[in-house]
Amino acid sequence: MSFRLLVGRIALCVALACLPQAGAAQQDEPAGEAQAAPPPAANEATGPDQFLGASPAMQLPAQTAVLILDVEQAYLASEWGQRAQSDIEAAAREIEAENTRMEEQLVSEERALAAERETLSPAEFREKAEVFDLRAQEVRRERRQAAVDLGTRAQADRTAFVDAALPVIAAIMQDRSAGVVLDRRQVMAATNAVDITQQLIERMDRDVGDGGQLPDVPIAQENPPADGVVPPAPIDPGRASMPPPLLDQQAQPQQ
Repeated sequence: MSFRLLVGRIALCVALACLPQAGAAQQDEPAGEAQAAPPPAANEATGPDQFLGASPAMQLPAQTAVLILDVEQAYLASEWGQRAQSDIEAAAREIEAENTRMEEQLVSEERALAAERETLSPAEFREKAEVFDLRAQEVRRERRQAAVDLGTRAQADRTAFVDAALPVIAAIMQDRSAGVVLDRRQVMAATNAVDITQQLIERMDRDVGDGGQLPDVPIAQENPPADGVVPPAPIDPGRASMPPPLLDQQAQPQQ
């Protein structure tokens, strides 16, 4: 074998031996670049928040609890709600008693007017009948307004309960690391572990109490509803409304 051929084979072996090292160097180069990449800046948003444009101060914790609450049940079962229901029932009984008293009084006046009909001229009887009718309408308006006022007071009491409960709810949220409280009536399914209704009742009874008494009677409307238009009554209509006009048709003057 000639010397030139021997040198060529040696050069080829050296070249082939160097090829794996070059490939390994090429494979190691991206890893080196990945390791050398700088970490993201502290104020750079990453993950889902970067699509919301949230700043670091506004980002929520990784795990935020969701709680549910039945405000209606909390109100009715609390000392506050039980006191309010007792006050409302007592006021409704007073309205019913006054309605009965005024009804009996108007019936008595109507019978007296009917008894005078034989001794009065048609014009005199018509005048007295119109006065009585106006009085009966005014009494019915006053009794309807009494029922409406009671309903307004009851609603104001519920609103006051919710206002007083908000700080207590906020404290429970902080204790439970919660980010939101949902109305239980709007939740399809949930475990009892996330229901804070009973916890709210206990804290309201302990820290707030029964709330005192129903709010004062609201200011009467300047323009009362027209006669015959009955606003929605908040309590039993049979206990808070007056009977139909008491002036009997037979007591009307003859034309």
